[in-house]
Amino acid sequence: MTASVIPPRRTNFEDKDRRFYVVAPSSVYLSLQEEAIRRGTDLWTLGGAVLTAWMDAGCPDFASSVTPSSPAPSPSSSVADDQGDGQ
Repeated sequence: MTASVIPPRRTNFEDKDRRFYVVAPSSVYLSLQEEAIRRGTDLWTLGGAVLTAWMDAGCPDFASSVTPSSPAPSPSSSVADDQGDGQ
């Protein structure tokens, strides 16, 4: 049996798009799928963009640092809906 040699790291490589599986609750999957539709993209592309942004941000631990003070507005609400008739 011959010993394997660890190849040196390459400096130039093609950074291809890859699909892979993640595990999340069904409600998260559905929410991400709905958000992808609202953004005119697909689940895979939006999920990849979210993961890329998280990695680019240094993989922050959002769960322990974010405590929302008020619920997020519904996607259908707008500023115009909240202003009334000005009286």
